[in-house]
Parts: sequence; structure tokens; C-alpha cells
Amino acid sequence: MDFISQYKKRVLSRLISVEPSKLKEKILESEYYLVSEKLDGFYTVLVSDSKGIKLFNKSGREIKIPSIQSIKLEKSCVLVGELCSFINDRPQTHRELASAIAKPDKTDIRFAAFDVLGINGKVIDATGIEKYNLLKELANQKTCYTITQHQFSSRNEVEEFYNNIVANSGEGIIVKAANELAYKIKPIITLDLVVLGFCEGIQEKAGVVRDLLIGVALEDNLYQVVGTVGTGFTAEDRSMFYKSLSPLSVNSTYTEVSGAKTAFVMVKPEWVIELTCLDVLGENSKGTIKRPVLKYDTSGFDLIEQTAGVSLVSAVFIRKRTDKTVSVSHSGKDQLLDYLNPQSDSEKTLKLVDSEIVSREVYTKKGKNGVMVRKMVGLKTNKEETGLFSKYAVLFTDFSSGRAEPMNQEILLCDDKTSLENTLQSLRDEHVKGGWNKVN
Repeated sequence: MDFISQYKKRVLSRLISVEPSKLKEKILESEYYLVSEKLDGFYTVLVSDSKGIKLFNKSGREIKIPSIQSIKLEKSCVLVGELCSFINDRPQTHRELASAIAKPDKTDIRFAAFDVLGINGKVIDATGIEKYNLLKELANQKTCYTITQHQFSSRNEVEEFYNNIVANSGEGIIVKAANELAYKIKPIITLDLVVLGFCEGIQEKAGVVRDLLIGVALEDNLYQVVGTVGTGFTAEDRSMFYKSLSPLSVNSTYTEVSGAKTAFVMVKPEWVIELTCLDVLGENSKGTIKRPVLKYDTSGFDLIEQTAGVSLVSAVFIRKRTDKTVSVSHSGKDQLLDYLNPQSDSEKTLKLVDSEIVSREVYTKKGKNGVMVRKMVGLKTNKEETGLFSKYAVLFTDFSSGRAEPMNQEILLCDDKTSLENTLQSLRDEHVKGGWNKVN
């Protein structure tokens, strides 16, 4: 079922999220736009041939829905769409669908097609309008129908359609342009999240916060990482946050790497911040998104497991919430439940195996302000199968008591043992020169 994952990577993963207020600015000029209401279902592929209909989820696992599989389509075809549950002819959320799939004979489940990949064994290469016309001929029954796509010629019409959908409690819209670009437009999302760590700016931006590591509160001093936020801060925020968060630093068996390839400094979970984002995703092209769960106590953070989580699209810091507490009620996971994808049987929580040290080198050198230390630790993560970690990594530590910031750390990711060895050699060539003595 490679075509399922290929379609997700080629088409769905390139869907551009757009802030409603910037709809006419972000959507490019096009000859026409095909616009449809966004349904909150499960991405599904329908395969129809002489033997009947089969349905496959995002992982390629077959789904049994008798009400859909009992119908007969006029042609053999491969369709892409959303599996949705309905009550009183109104589509429900994916959470209701998860329950409905467990009892398909007693619920109203339908396949809503939005694309066609092939007909009678031939791949379809056609314009958006041509594909839509084909879909209306192929999927035109109650339990297997074509999502209505309205053709507009201007962005003003698209904006008006969006406003009508949202005014009637719709989730948002999908816009397909003639130039093959596609957009997802939904209301801005606001979240209150826990600050779990920060990373410092580098070089001329040292001494200020670059990004914050954020998460949600679970029960019993447990926190799940959600992601990072690095925009929306004023220069004053960055400076003040660095001074305020630095004294809250704690130890951690979990390490998160920033975009600048430096490790986040983990902090006591005492801050709540408000942020906005364009979207919250429960899955990506690889399937359900997994995020680490951390346990906090007086000794710091421990990594417990990887379990279903989310990713934020275009997160922007708004303010620190002094009126909110770090708690399940104020900054908990409940605010993300509508975005989480229910896990399939093949998507269980991942229990993580400890990393192992495969190489450790320590060098020292006497300086005018004391002994300087440079340490390189090569790690085999034992977590590459999760899709969240590289197979190997190098932790490089550079300590000099004469600097304004005595300790610098950097994490370098490596795909294999050869890459690890090459990285270690590059570090030696750059940082271990005259006067340095190997002590370990």
C-alpha cells in the first residue's frame, strides 16, 4: 500500500495552513479555486474492483465498514477521502468516528471522496475541475459520495465562503487552486501551555532566550512535550525571560535539541504562557505524532515514554499567564483532545530503551583562569525505530571558567556509525589542538 503513504507525502503534507485574516494575502492569484468545507474525519483510501470495495487507513490497515463495502461502484477505481460519522445528516468529529467504527452496523458512517488516483488501472492525470467531475460520476451514493467543491474566481469569494462556513459552526475550508497549490483555512487556535525549558541565543544573541520548550500538564507531576515557540517575543521579553528562567534550571535525563543545535535548559515547571497557532496536528506523513512524557520531581525531569501527541503549526507567543497555574485544569492536555488522533492497534505507546555510551573523550588545558575542559560523548540512542531520534548522536561540552558563559553544549545527530566517527574526528580537528591533553 505504498501509494497511500506516497499520496500523503506528495499532496496532504504540502497543504498550507493560512490564518483567516491573511487569506487574501497568503493565497496566491489563480485562474480559479475549488473550495470545500473541511470535514473532521479519518484520511481513508477506497479501492474498488471486480471483487468489491476495500477501505484502508493512513497506515495501510484495512477497515471494515459494511454499509460502504456493500455498495457497487460502476468502475474500478482508487479514491481518496475522509471517513466520517454522521448524526441527523450532519458530520461529527473524528472522536465520534472512532467510537462509531467499533460498531459500524449501528452507526451512520460514510466515505466522502475528495480526489481520484486511478480508474480501471490507469493513473489519472487531470486538472482539479476534471478530477472533480470524474468523482461526481464515481462516488454518488449516500455512503460513498463526493465532497461538494465550489468553483470561485476570486479570493473575495473564497473569504465569503469561509465566513459562512464558520458562522454555521463549520471547522474551516480547503482551497485547491488551479496552480495545484492547496490551502487549509481554520480559525486561530489559542492554548495555555507549560514552559519546560529554554534555549539561549548564540554569539551576539547570547544572554537572551531564543526559544521556549512547551508542554501540557498531565496527572501526578507528568508533562508531555508539545513543541517549541520562538516568535512573538519582544527584545525585552527575551532578556527578562533568560534572567528569570535561568535560576529555575534543573537536571534532566531527557534532552531536546533546538533549531540552533544546542540543548534546551530544562526548568522547574512553574510558568504558563499563552500562544496562538494556525493548526494543531495529530499526525504527519509518518503517521501518529509521538511526543515524550516527562516526570518531574526534586531531582529534575526523567523521560518516561513516547505516546500520541501533537505538533503546532506557526506557534506565536502572546503573553505570560500570571493568572494561570501549572495544573491539569489550567494548562492540561484536555485542550488538545479535539486534535489528537485515536491510536490504532499498531500505534501503542512506545517504552523507550536507554541510550548507551559508545565513545567518551575528555581533554583538558590549563588557562589563565583555570583548567578548561572539552568532552565528546558518542551515544547509540537505541530509539531510531520511533522515527523521533537519530541512530547515533554526539554530545560536545566546552567548559572555560574565563568566559561570560562558562559552559557551552552542542548535540550533533548522526545517521550511522561512520557518521558518528566522522563527527568525532571533525570535533577533534577543530577543538583539540596544541596544549590539550587527553585524560579519558
